[in-house]
Amino acid sequence: MRPSIGIATKGLEESLREHVKAELSKGPLAESEIWEVALDYLTPRLPSMSSSLIRNYRMQFGRKIGKNTAEKNILAHMRLVLSRIKKGLLHTQKPVIVGGKRFGRIFYTRGQEGKLQAKVRSLVQKGGGIPLETLKEVERGPLKETPRNKRAINLLEHYGLVERRSIGGQTYAVAPGYNPVSAEFKESNARFPGHYKVWKPFKIETWVLRDGPTKVALKFDLAAWDPVNKQFYLALEREYVGLNHLKALREKHLILGLPARLVVFCKSIGKAAESYAGLWGIEIRDTTGK
Repeated sequence: MRPSIGIATKGLEESLREHVKAELSKGPLAESEIWEVALDYLTPRLPSMSSSLIRNYRMQFGRKIGKNTAEKNILAHMRLVLSRIKKGLLHTQKPVIVGGKRFGRIFYTRGQEGKLQAKVRSLVQKGGGIPLETLKEVERGPLKETPRNKRAINLLEHYGLVERRSIGGQTYAVAPGYNPVSAEFKESNARFPGHYKVWKPFKIETWVLRDGPTKVALKFDLAAWDPVNKQFYLALEREYVGLNHLKALREKHLILGLPARLVVFCKSIGKAAESYAGLWGIEIRDTTGK
């Protein structure tokens, strides 16, 4: 067994601590990024440290070690040094693991608490996987929690990127600050089974973010609620439906942000619109003869 030798790094530890703090003053860093900062700082110094370790080892033990072995020992030791440095820094508790990449905890300085959410968002965008998929879906509207996305929702909720809400007795992930919309309904029976609650037209107001929070009014030809299956429908009713009709319907649905099935009642539909409906799961119901 090769004897070990202490690596003198007291002065280097202090200078590395100051370097890490200086980098942190620019903004929060993930644990993996802290190590990258340390490596960038150590790399120019590594050759001289390696030569010194090789020389001291030979003098103390009369045996020779190679450059690679010396550098591996130095880097392993510096991980321990960095571990001591990190203990004196502010950090979050929940590690960020996204798309199979472990970014670790988030380190920050006092006063940067408001930047943690943006930092985690950037890591999610970098890592991808289910957390990024979940975040994008929630930005379009409420997303039902499933075993597949539950861990991602846990992470995103912990860092304030999403919130959990109960909608129709089921748990959904929603954008922070998501509020139930206010609406005025004119009730009528049309196009749906008799036990459905149907509105024709369906007018509603909700909030969107543009140059700040802005209230917008949305109007759908029809809306319906299936009380048995707890399913909400938004519908378009036209003699002829073209591609622009469907794009407008889908855009209004995304703005509204409520989980709903989109349905189109029409006598004829363009080929491009039919392809678009198939792509986005919009149901087409032929009203010819009705």
